Amino acid sequence: MTQPDLDANVTAGDRDRLAVRSSLANRRADLPLRFWRQHVHYTTPAADAAMARKAVEGGTAPVGRTLERLGLTATDLAARLEVAPELVTARLAAPSRAPLVMLDGEDAIAPGAEMAARAVEIAAATFVEADWGGSLRTYRPPGLDGDSTVRDLYALLWRLRERTPAGTPLPLDAIVFPKVEHPEEVDLVNGLLDRAEAALDLAPGSIRVAYLVESGWAAAQLAEIAQRAAPRLASLIFGIADFSADLGLPAIGTEHPLADWARAELVAVAGAVGVPAIDGMTLDYPVTDPALDAAANRDRWLDRMRLAYDDAVRARDLGMLGKWVGHPAQLFAVLLAFEAGFTDEAIERETAKLAAYDAAVAAEQGATMIAGVMSDRATDRHARAVLRQAAAMGRLEPDRAVTLGVIGSAERADAARAWAATHPGADAGADARADAG
Repeated sequence: MTQPDLDANVTAGDRDRLAVRSSLANRRADLPLRFWRQHVHYTTPAADAAMARKAVEGGTAPVGRTLERLGLTATDLAARLEVAPELVTARLAAPSRAPLVMLDGEDAIAPGAEMAARAVEIAAATFVEADWGGSLRTYRPPGLDGDSTVRDLYALLWRLRERTPAGTPLPLDAIVFPKVEHPEEVDLVNGLLDRAEAALDLAPGSIRVAYLVESGWAAAQLAEIAQRAAPRLASLIFGIADFSADLGLPAIGTEHPLADWARAELVAVAGAVGVPAIDGMTLDYPVTDPALDAAANRDRWLDRMRLAYDDAVRARDLGMLGKWVGHPAQLFAVLLAFEAGFTDEAIERETAKLAAYDAAVAAEQGATMIAGVMSDRATDRHARAVLRQAAAMGRLEPDRAVTLGVIGSAERADAARAWAATHPGADAGADARADAG
């Protein structure tokens, strides 16, 4: 019996395989490295010029003054958070910017067309004139149920184009779109941005979108929403307050089982589509109460800092890569919580895994044992994912990240800017110039 042609059948099968792979390519975002540095989203009202500037340029600077006013020390705060005092002292000595700032033209401003127009004008001025450093620049317009949604979105983009030299990108990294519920709404947003980019002579797909998941419909249809959004998607964000309202929960249920279910959905879908999952805000701000005496206010402030820190650690351990904040003290606590997941010791453990697995492969081994743990291609992939995130957050030195192969040489400039943001005195500009050369 004549055997069928093996090579011809392999060729036909590979043709089908590649066709399917090509058809699925747009289901995963191609996200630049700088968008993986979203471990804190700092939201501030777009209609308040002074607050917007402070959020962008001040970062954690007010925390030291707050401690002094309350009669607290860095040691007091470190003890309440149960972290090393030198970590708190170092952050107080070198205040940090937020990795991402969102100018909010939706929930954080008063209703009405006049206030919406004011928010657009102030946001445009802030995007152009403020010193953003390495922070990602984002804006939240009203949701699609608002009559002014398209006008507010387009008015901002047109103002930015007017104030930006022709042929250069807009000083805007992403739109944060609220209250999306259905995949068809994502199609609408994509169409709106396609039209704006064509009219304003912007590169197609250059305006990224982060979507807020704030309802039962959004959580139930999240995979399809993310799949439609993938080419522009920057992150998926959990909106706990609107989610609790939509489901009729008796309270804004940060620890409610349904809130944890929604978070788990976000982590799984965000991982599948290749973007960060971002947890919602802790609503109890670290602020004083004029009805309390000084000692009680000290305890209140420290307790709320611990709550923000614990909420961030819980989100981090679940697999979320960032958290929303609305106050500089929350920014301080959440930065500490996420960076605590990337200690020098943890990074060294992960890099040691890469070296050990490379040695095993060189010895023509597949699965092997590293420090008593079964290790193979999958565990090596996990270590690389962790180290890539560390590089994006400025916790892994850029040259080392390139040498390890967890970032490409073209991504080194973004990694250098993140490194400079977390290591005062580092010259990100020199690194960027070297890359350009």
